[in-house]
Amino acid sequence: MARRVYFREIYLYIVCLTALVIFIVGLVMVYNGAINYVRPTTYMTRSSILTMYPSEQYENLSKEELDQLAEEELNASLQSAKDMAFKDLLRGILLVVIAIPLFAFHWRKAQGMWRMSLETKDTD
Repeated sequence: MARRVYFREIYLYIVCLTALVIFIVGLVMVYNGAINYVRPTTYMTRSSILTMYPSEQYENLSKEELDQLAEEELNASLQSAKDMAFKDLLRGILLVVIAIPLFAFHWRKAQGMWRMSLETKDTD
């Protein structure tokens, strides 16, 4: 006689599969967040920033002051990218931390149901 499969057991295995997917997504987010935190990417360059300050409008600013403004904007852009990467890193860690106990709890329950159904099959 075949082993009986319960709906609750299927549910537990589906939750385990979902926890594995969450774990993998969390690991990818941790990896991307760590890489982007160490080496933040920005698409702003000094030359692209300087074009935002046309000399006609900002004629009272010297070359050094314009360079200082461009440097500040570039640093702000890098800091913003770093902040976003750090948030992604924390989100990834949170997903991993949530997925591990979620998987462990439901896996133990599913295995307990598996053993229980095998024991009831043996007594039949």
